[in-house]
Amino acid sequence: MLSVLPDKIGKAFGNGTLSISSNRNNKLAELINSKYTEDLVEAIRILYCQYLQNKDLTLYMSRIINLLPREDLELKRLCQILISEFAAQANARTSKSQGDVLILATAPIFKDLTNLNTSIKLNALKTLSSLRIQELTPMLFTAIRKIQADKNPLVRRSVALSILKMHDLCSDDVQPDDYNDIINFLLKDTHQTRLYAIYVIFKITGDLSILHKYYFQLIKDLLNFNNFDLERALQLLYQYSVMYFKEGDKDLIKLLDACEILLRLPYPGIVLAISRLYLQFPQESRIKKLIRTVVKFLNIGSESKFIILQMLHQLALSYPQYVKEHYRALSILQIEKLYCKLLKLEILSLLIDENNFNNILEELLYQARSNQPQLVAVAVKLLSKTTIKFPKFIKRTIKSLLDILKTGSSDTKNHVVASFCNLISTQDNKLPLLAICLQNIDDISDIRYKATVIKLLRQEIEQIPTIAAENLRKLSLNFSQQHENVKYEILLLSHQLQTIHQEQQVELLHQYIMTLAKFDSSLLVRDLFRTLAKSVDFKEDNVQEEEKSSAPPVETQKLPIGSLSHLVGIHLPGLKLPTYLNEDTSEKRKAEIIVAPQKVEQPQQQQQQQQQKQQPQSQKQQQTQQVENKKEVLKKVEEDVKKHYQNLDQVLNDFFTD
Repeated sequence: MLSVLPDKIGKAFGNGTLSISSNRNNKLAELINSKYTEDLVEAIRILYCQYLQNKDLTLYMSRIINLLPREDLELKRLCQILISEFAAQANARTSKSQGDVLILATAPIFKDLTNLNTSIKLNALKTLSSLRIQELTPMLFTAIRKIQADKNPLVRRSVALSILKMHDLCSDDVQPDDYNDIINFLLKDTHQTRLYAIYVIFKITGDLSILHKYYFQLIKDLLNFNNFDLERALQLLYQYSVMYFKEGDKDLIKLLDACEILLRLPYPGIVLAISRLYLQFPQESRIKKLIRTVVKFLNIGSESKFIILQMLHQLALSYPQYVKEHYRALSILQIEKLYCKLLKLEILSLLIDENNFNNILEELLYQARSNQPQLVAVAVKLLSKTTIKFPKFIKRTIKSLLDILKTGSSDTKNHVVASFCNLISTQDNKLPLLAICLQNIDDISDIRYKATVIKLLRQEIEQIPTIAAENLRKLSLNFSQQHENVKYEILLLSHQLQTIHQEQQVELLHQYIMTLAKFDSSLLVRDLFRTLAKSVDFKEDNVQEEEKSSAPPVETQKLPIGSLSHLVGIHLPGLKLPTYLNEDTSEKRKAEIIVAPQKVEQPQQQQQQQQQKQQPQSQKQQQTQQVENKKEVLKKVEEDVKKHYQNLDQVLNDFFTD
């Protein structure tokens, strides 16, 4: 019966998917074998989508190659793109079958190089340069030499780029002798073609010594380049100046003067290239002009705004004293993209000082109340950094963060508490910030920050024992619901509080927490319980009072306290102390001094009378000692009240009223 189920499932589901895939293949086969150009273009687009899904197109490549002689520009362009992508695969060079298919495509592509249409010629050259076939390399260079003197300058520039592409794809097959004559011919061409030839030499060899001859000519031609070529020229000049120039060189000053004129152009990419050059060879006047130009670009479109903010961030890191003059333009700036807002806040945090602290603080607080969690996290983190940098304004910053704590979400509260934890380590008086964290410890959902707050409380436990005990009591109510890391810190806090302040309430609370830890589900908590139980005498309160009264006494008479036998619980032979050392002979000595020794034994009535006289005296002494002890305890309590805080509100009131 079970063997029938797979067949039924296959009929129910499998045949449907097979029919769908077969229908698609049939449709693709109809389109690619059609006589109409529109159907063929649609088929090539479907094949390209399948290629992007990592599907094998080897079966269709012969049909695609047959479509190359068609005169339709769109169809020819799509076929050439698909062939170049197919040739870029890792196994196109090693697989013999794929190599044979690509060899078949070379004949119509070589024919397209002689086409009068410039776009067809450029696409054909691009496709040929992407083929990874060693046998075709000499043929490719022969074809390139034929078109290197083409009338169209775009074709001549693409010749230089095709050499670079062939070298990147198969550097072992391309030798300098193959392209030196082509590059030398292109260097004698126009300034644009010469720029591409120099760029190819630099990318292949990494050497710019060729610019010794064309350096001044290239500086003169900077204003004649288009936007794209100008960026490439500036990149080459930057690399050349780093390799061969020092600060103050006359030839370098000519380049910097030419770049100062280019700052007037409305292209952010060009300003970015000039900024690299100015930062490499800094001069105060030029840096100020660069900053003014960059600030003017702040109101451009959103696509280029991130580039401008990156430049400002780099300038703010290197020269914050010059960027501070323009902080108002940055604070007023309205940005929609999140990554741009984050970068803007980082720049403002670098520019903050005592003069503009209030304005930048308002901007950070405004972003800290945002609905975007990443923006809130960065704003709160920067607020803590500014507080560390300027401790004079710590109270104002803390008040603002307290307002955010009251109205913010759970994630916002976690970020604020994390900032307070970072601030605590930098402050001499740690109690105010710790008090804020303890007041909001129930609202902390992040385990790391909650455990950190308890750890900080353990470090300051000697100054605030009353507050520590109260918070320990609150934490013990939800002990079983806490994470094991939080339980670990609660156990350490209870142990530390019990060892330092041995009071009855603290001991009872410690026993309660230890009992919960003994039966906890976490292995880490149980291990810590066993470790702490060995170091401190732990007594469980689970036994009833009647059972305690009927329990046998501790064997202190047989096993001396503090000895190895008492620790192990078994009598061990060894050095024994004489019994008279443990006896209290103070009363006997008093009796020997006051009363003379009598040889005759006194009757029992006289002994009872003497005992009755001594009893009220001993009771009076005990009462006076108890009164004195109580007075001493009250004095200690009063001193503790003066030294230590009793609640968290008192800590914050003293902090904000100073």
